Amino acid sequence: MRTTRKTKRLAPITDEEFELVNENNKELIDDFLIYCESIDRSPKTTEQYRSDLRIWMVWIKDNLKNKDFIDIQKRDVVKFQNWCIKEEMSPARIRGLRSAASSLSNYIENMMDDIAPDFRNIINKIPAPTLTPVREKTVLTDEQVEKLLDDLVKMGKIQQACFVAVLAASGMRKSEIIQCDVDWFVGDDVVIYEGMYVSPEIRTKGSGKLGKPLKKFVIQGIVDEYLELWIKEREKLGITNEALFVIKRKGKWGRIKDSTVDSWMDLFSKLTGEICYAHAFRHYSASFLRRNSVSVDVIRDFFGHNDSATTEIYIDIEASENLKGMLDFLDEDQ
Repeated sequence: MRTTRKTKRLAPITDEEFELVNENNKELIDDFLIYCESIDRSPKTTEQYRSDLRIWMVWIKDNLKNKDFIDIQKRDVVKFQNWCIKEEMSPARIRGLRSAASSLSNYIENMMDDIAPDFRNIINKIPAPTLTPVREKTVLTDEQVEKLLDDLVKMGKIQQACFVAVLAASGMRKSEIIQCDVDWFVGDDVVIYEGMYVSPEIRTKGSGKLGKPLKKFVIQGIVDEYLELWIKEREKLGITNEALFVIKRKGKWGRIKDSTVDSWMDLFSKLTGEICYAHAFRHYSASFLRRNSVSVDVIRDFFGHNDSATTEIYIDIEASENLKGMLDFLDEDQ
């Protein structure tokens, strides 16, 4: 049974810790984040930069006598990276911290040449840790998804059952399914095409504040049973919020957040005995469609990928399944 998927992460830097950071470094972060907003970096990217750079600056305070970031040397980057390894961070996490520092360094080099004319980005001069798989990929079967749906309904967790059904029927990312509204599925403005609900254009993964605007498709045959149960349950609970998936905060129903999804995934992991996360259902959706003879190019359009190579990453089926039925046309000719 595999029910944990977490790699070690540092606790967020507290305001009290950050208060002791060199004022020049604080101001540098503020100026850099304003710059990020001005060039249309997404709010999520900007917030990640803020979090990662606070880690850098507190480390500099504790280990480099709180010196200015613009004065760091290659050996300092090596020491920081070694500290990350000792803190048992994954290679991917360390690369993320390096990326934040590198982006800040590019900003200094390109935008602050009047203050630091000799500054050069040295982050990438130091080799990054080799990427290694630290998490085993979860490949859910049809039977596991069906049992999970049944178990959630029996437990009275109707909203969570509907959530799983929408994930399985659409392959949406976590950030996308949070945006689901009731009127995508119920009412006079519902759009249905080829047995699929079609959303308005929503913000998906991509550069800029709006990301990549895409319409999302949700397969009716998978979701309708659980959608009907959840709509009835919402009526009983008096939920009128436009968001399809909601949580009650301070007596009011509001749209779920990333943390809500994470807590639900913990529940799904316990019920299935597998490590559940939103992308596992993205893999499930792609594999389900391919197993049922949908071509990779069609699945690409379903997901909104730019190329089929990306789509193939999500298809987890054996080669023998790919070949199944390949020669059926011969029987038709006989």
